[in-house]
Amino acid sequence: MKKIIGLILLLTLTSCSYETDFYIFNTTENPIFVTYECGPNGDVFVTNPRIVEFDLDFEICEIKKAYEIGTESKTDSENKIITCELKSGQALWIGNDLNFSLNNPNDTLILKENLNELKVEQNGEKLFRVDDRYVVDFFEPIDRHTVGIKVKKASR
Repeated sequence: MKKIIGLILLLTLTSCSYETDFYIFNTTENPIFVTYECGPNGDVFVTNPRIVEFDLDFEICEIKKAYEIGTESKTDSENKIITCELKSGQALWIGNDLNFSLNNPNDTLILKENLNELKVEQNGEKLFRVDDRYVVDFFEPIDRHTVGIKVKKASR
């Protein structure tokens, strides 16, 4: 009887947890270059990002490591600075966190502490550069398990 109750409690508690993945989506027609710097703790964001493809609903279609796609990816592991090229229709998976919500102040603090700087360039021009103070403003919920930045063409 104790085992059954324990199993029910375990299933109840584990079913409430979910992972939230963080992405940077290239929704433009041309390649972009993404450079980001992980914070000193580096628990949420990874230094080995993955490049994925996505559809019009931002559903992830295929996951590959950057070198398998033939896209340039550089990592400065000492400073935790990562640079990748994303072609149109590709996204960069930069990490995940458990039960993350953009509406939770503690979660957004984790986001700020783990992503010091983010820079996106296209055709040699800077689309945006943001530091830890404002990085949360660039992320938006895609679905319950996905939070991302949709990089759009610069307005002129």
